[in-house]
Amino acid sequence: MKLDEELGYAKKIMRGALIGDTWQTLSPCDVLLVRSDNNCGYTFQGRAYAHLLDSFGDLCTKKSLTVRSVAKPFSVLVGTRAYHSPVSCNLSMAVIRLNKNVLKLLKNADVATQWAKSHQIALWCKILDKSKPKVIVGIQPDEYLCRAGKIKGVPVYDLQHGVIADENPWYGEKYGVTTPIEDLPDGFLCWDDQSVATIFKWAHGKGIQVLNVGNPWFLRFLKGDPDDLLVQTAVAQGNIRSDTHPCVLVSLQWGLKVSEPDIFPNGAIIDALEKVILNTENTYNWILRLHPVQIRGGEREMILRYLTQTFGEQKAQEWFKSSLTPLPIILSQADLHITYNSTTVIEAAWMGCRSGLLNQQLCEGGKRESYYSYERSIGMAELLPHDPEFIEQWISDTLTKGRAEPMMKVSSLTLDAFIEEIVRRCNYDK
Repeated sequence: MKLDEELGYAKKIMRGALIGDTWQTLSPCDVLLVRSDNNCGYTFQGRAYAHLLDSFGDLCTKKSLTVRSVAKPFSVLVGTRAYHSPVSCNLSMAVIRLNKNVLKLLKNADVATQWAKSHQIALWCKILDKSKPKVIVGIQPDEYLCRAGKIKGVPVYDLQHGVIADENPWYGEKYGVTTPIEDLPDGFLCWDDQSVATIFKWAHGKGIQVLNVGNPWFLRFLKGDPDDLLVQTAVAQGNIRSDTHPCVLVSLQWGLKVSEPDIFPNGAIIDALEKVILNTENTYNWILRLHPVQIRGGEREMILRYLTQTFGEQKAQEWFKSSLTPLPIILSQADLHITYNSTTVIEAAWMGCRSGLLNQQLCEGGKRESYYSYERSIGMAELLPHDPEFIEQWISDTLTKGRAEPMMKVSSLTLDAFIEEIVRRCNYDK
């Protein structure tokens, strides 16, 4: 880890630790949600909203299930700042990290790692003792929570939040086969059949449940329930088109300035795409969508500075505002989508919006060659070279094709059945 990364991580820990612990205030619940600040891509009623997990929580609430939330270390969007009032365990985790570093100096790395692992498991066990949930649903729940869940007899589920592929270090077969069953979730809640197939290859043999429940966030917008206040409010305020020009959406990703500095010196987009946007700003209605980390997190200042200097303050503020609009609404208005490697490729295909991919590692033999293989195989996504002229021509040619038929089925039968199973379990335990 580079020095600037280490300093940034240290600041994050200090910020979180200053909030202190509130997990001791937890009361018994039926469903415990576990999420981080990075998962909060929306704001509802003035509170940070983890669109996937909180949507799942709202469905549970409708079934009269009691829902509580825990923020992963070292989140700052806790308490009244966030939906479901997530509690914090930042201080306890910071103390464990500090003691681990001391032990590493006094003993050795192995001793320090084992000590820290046992204490993180113990911390999660204490949290579960307070909340007494029947089910835990999180986004990539860590090994300590998974192990604590097994100790306490509470199943832990991982709700999909991004691309699932063989090369993915979390979902790939290599990870699943080599990781002890005690450190894995009891089940995976996936968006589609392709994701289920990837995990099923290794999870089935370990007795891990893999379900296609769909995407709770998109499903609620496609259903358009008139009693869903969040959806109705968002739709009423969600117009992002400023003119009649074709709308081209660009999904940004965070962390690229650190992971791929040669390709992303500006931390936002490749040079070729920047040139295309500047060359065609009067031809297309460009919408650059920021990642939640770029809206609320550590990259906010860097991204806003870049956008302002390159495209002007008006555009920067316009894009920042439109990034707060739910993705289902934006994709319903976009004519085309471009990204480096964002999972929005999958969601765009659901809505019939074609995507251009700029990550060259997606090519055959690349480190991520299986990413979006399904979307590419059906013509909903295409790998583009870093060539401004080629990208411009691709935009023009692809726009003439028009939007495709939406691929997402407005059905939540499996998701509803999963929640009903939680209800039955709760009723049985009473």
